Amino acid sequence: MKIVKADSNGIESAVNYLTQGKAVVYPTDTAYGLGVDATNLKAVKQLYKIKGRSFKKPVHVVVSGLAMAKKYAKFDRVTEKLFKKFLPGPLTLVLESRIWNMEYGKILSAGSDTLGIRMPDNRIALALVKKLGRPITTTSANLSGGPTPYAVADSISQFKNKKQRPDLYLDAGRLPPQKPSTIVKVSKDKIKILRKGPIGLRKIQTAIK
Repeated sequence: MKIVKADSNGIESAVNYLTQGKAVVYPTDTAYGLGVDATNLKAVKQLYKIKGRSFKKPVHVVVSGLAMAKKYAKFDRVTEKLFKKFLPGPLTLVLESRIWNMEYGKILSAGSDTLGIRMPDNRIALALVKKLGRPITTTSANLSGGPTPYAVADSISQFKNKKQRPDLYLDAGRLPPQKPSTIVKVSKDKIKILRKGPIGLRKIQTAIK
C-alpha cells in the first residue's frame, strides 16, 4: 500500500497503477472512491474481493465526457440532456449498456443490461480517467457496508487487517461530507430515482422539459 499527494506526480503514479490492473483510492465530489480500470476483467474481480462485495451488486463507472460515455452506454434525447445539464456533478445515470455481453460488463452491471455512468465534479477523478483513456470504477473506498470515507485515513482503517486492500491512495485531504450522488434510471422518457441525493426529482424533471 502506498500513499501519495493528489498532485500531478501523484496522478501519474495512480494512472500507472490503474494501467497495471491495480486498485486506487481517489477523491470525488462526494467521497473517496475505489477505482480500477473498468475494462480490465481481472481488476474488476479484484475490486469486488477488496470490498467484500456481492457480485449481485452493480458497480458504476466514471467517464471523462459524453463521447466516452457513449462508447459504453446508450443515450437518447432525455439522457443526453440530463448529462449535459448536470455533469460533471453528483448524478449517476443508469443507462442501457453497450458492454452487457462482455465479461467485465456483466460483472459491473450485476448481470443486467444496464450500466451506471458517473462524471464527478472533481478535477483529480476526471484527470485519472482522461489520462487512462478508459472508465474507472466509482464505488466508495470502504468495505461493503462500512462507513463512507471522507479522508484517506477513513479508508485505510477499514482495510488495515485485510489481505485484499487498495494498492495506492491519492490523498487530497479531508473532503466535506456530502450525500452520495443521485442515481437516476430513465426508460422510455420515464424517470425513476433509484437513490435520492443532492439533485432532486423536480430539478431533473425541469431539465428535460
